[in-house]
Amino acid sequence: MILLFFKSIIIGIANIIPGVSGGTLAVMLNVYDPITEKIGNFFLVDRKTKLSYFWYLLIVLVGAATGIFLFANIIKYSITNYPKITVSVFTLLILPSIPYIVKGLDYKKKKNILAFCCGAALMIIFILLGLKYGDKTTGAVTIQIAKGVCFTRAYRLKLFICGIIAAGAMIIPGISGSLLLMMLGEYYNVVYLISSLASSLKEKSFSILLPLITLAVGVGIGLVAFSKAINYLLKNHKEFTLFFIEGIITFSIVQMWLSI
Repeated sequence: MILLFFKSIIIGIANIIPGVSGGTLAVMLNVYDPITEKIGNFFLVDRKTKLSYFWYLLIVLVGAATGIFLFANIIKYSITNYPKITVSVFTLLILPSIPYIVKGLDYKKKKNILAFCCGAALMIIFILLGLKYGDKTTGAVTIQIAKGVCFTRAYRLKLFICGIIAAGAMIIPGISGSLLLMMLGEYYNVVYLISSLASSLKEKSFSILLPLITLAVGVGIGLVAFSKAINYLLKNHKEFTLFFIEGIITFSIVQMWLSI
């Protein structure tokens, strides 16, 4: 169990670095199949088995959370003081992961090209909507916290949805959940929230807890809901699904540079 805890810390650190897949690290560390199996079948097994699943997943959760909290402050410092350098490093991490997603698949097949174009088109729509309606201030939430402004219900709903989507990405090898958060315009805000948690609690300021809990609930629901759905898509429509995701990720690099 101690070894599982340290493996989970590594997976947590991977999940907070855009372009680095926590799912891939889980595969490399030989814990991917046990984690997805226990998440997907948690509500289907008997009580005794469910208890053993619970303790296994709790260790994974605590370990991953530890890795995320340890690394969040480093990300916060680098993006605050060296935004262009940080985004450049993220880009270099993301680029090699793009061909890895569809490694061994036929990229010349019309169906796969269509899937890539659909994913790319979806991402371009997100970018255009962000340019027209989005907040031009990268650190909008950071400013709100500093001023003591409460988080709106609309923003908490967005965090909840982002948590669900990111969780779905986390369990796919080769796909980065933090990259999808960046695509949705919430990566830097989430990193700020996580890195500021300890100092906020020390100052007895609990306003930061509500958005983090909202995000965590979204992640939890996403892990359970997406584990079976994604496994189904990868088993029955693997090539289309992976090329669609690759289209999204390829054009998300544009979104990442527009955010600084």
